[in-house]
Amino acid sequence: MNVAYFSNQFADLQGHGLARYSRQLFAALRDLSCTINVTPVAAWSTLDKFDLAKLKHDSGLQLVSLGRRLTPLAWTFLNNPPIEYFLREPVDVVHAVALGYPIATRKPLVVTIHDIGPLTHPEFFGNTSPWIMRRSLRQVVKQADGIICVSQSTADELIDYVGAFLEKRIHVVPEGVSPDFFVPTDPGCLDVIDDLPFAGTPFVMSTGKISPRKNIQGLIKAMSSLSSAIPHHLVLVGGDGWEMDGVYKQLDEAGIRERVHFPGYVTDEQLRALYAAATVYVHPSLYEGFGLTILEAMAANCPVVTSNTWSLPEVAGDAAILVDPSDSDALADAIKSICSNTKLANEFVGKGKVRAGLFQWNECAEKVLDVYRTVV
Repeated sequence: MNVAYFSNQFADLQGHGLARYSRQLFAALRDLSCTINVTPVAAWSTLDKFDLAKLKHDSGLQLVSLGRRLTPLAWTFLNNPPIEYFLREPVDVVHAVALGYPIATRKPLVVTIHDIGPLTHPEFFGNTSPWIMRRSLRQVVKQADGIICVSQSTADELIDYVGAFLEKRIHVVPEGVSPDFFVPTDPGCLDVIDDLPFAGTPFVMSTGKISPRKNIQGLIKAMSSLSSAIPHHLVLVGGDGWEMDGVYKQLDEAGIRERVHFPGYVTDEQLRALYAAATVYVHPSLYEGFGLTILEAMAANCPVVTSNTWSLPEVAGDAAILVDPSDSDALADAIKSICSNTKLANEFVGKGKVRAGLFQWNECAEKVLDVYRTVV
C-alpha cells in the first residue's frame, strides 16, 4: 500500500504541535512490520537547504512543485492538479494529516481532524482564515472516506457541527507520547537558554504559543495571587502570540514581571529537561482538541494541573488535578497544593507516568493503518 502523507508541518522548522504529530506518526507508521510505503508530501518548507536535503534523504519527503502560494489556491478553487500527479510512485491512499486546506486527489482520502476551533470558537484563533478550514471541512464531508479524530471530544464536536450522518466514517485515534520523554535528559542543555530562572529557583511551567485559547492571562492571575505564598517563578515556553501586549501589561500591573520567563521555542531535549525540572506543569487551556503536552509532562515525571473542559479530562484521566480554567482562584489553589505538598506531587508523578504510558505511537500507527485498509 502506497500512502501520500500530506503535511506542510512535517517540513516546518518548529517541531511542536502539528509538526510533532506528523513526524511521530510517520515514524511509527514506517516502523510497522507490514507492507506499507508512506511518502511525506508538503507544499513548502521553512528548513534551510541542508536540513531540507537531509529530511528528504531520511524520510523520502517530496515537495509539490506549485509551492506555498499556488498549491492552496489551485486545490481550493480548481481541485487540480491532483496530489498524485506530483509524486514519483503510484498512490493508493491520500492522508491529509491536518484540516488545513482542500487537497486535490482522485484517490481514497483520509483526513485527521485535531479540532475545528477556528469554526466553533473563532475568538480563540486570531491569526487563522476560517473560510479555508470551512472549505476543507466541506471536502471532508463530501469526499473523505475515513476521518481520524484525535479525541472523542473532537469527534463529538465534529458531529455536533456537521451532523450525525458523518459518524460512520469517524475513527477516534488518540495521539502518542514519544519514548524519549520517559528517559531522563542532561539538564546542561538548558544552559544556552537566556530567559530562565536562576539555578535552584523552583518554577511552574506552561507551554504553547500565547493566545486567548491558552489562557495564559488566567495563569498569570493565579500566579500573581500566589506571589507571597510560594517562591516559584513561571516559565512560559513557546512563541509570542497576538495577546502579548496584554500579557506584558498584566505582568507590570501585578508586579511579577521579574518572576515570569519567556524562553521562546526550545528543542525537544530542552523541553524534556524543563518538564523534569519544573515543580508542576500547568495547562489551563480554554479549548483543546487533544492536549499532548500534558502527557509529555507526565512522562517526564512532572505533576500536572489542567482544565476540566473539552478533551483534557479525557486525556488526563485521574492523573492530573482538573480545574475550571475560568476560575483563577481554583487554579491558584491547585498550583499551590502541588508546590507545597511533596507527597501529593509525588502521587501525581506516579499516576502520570502510568497514564502517559497508555498513549503509544505504535498503537496509534496500527489504528491509522486500519483506517487506511478500510478505505482502499
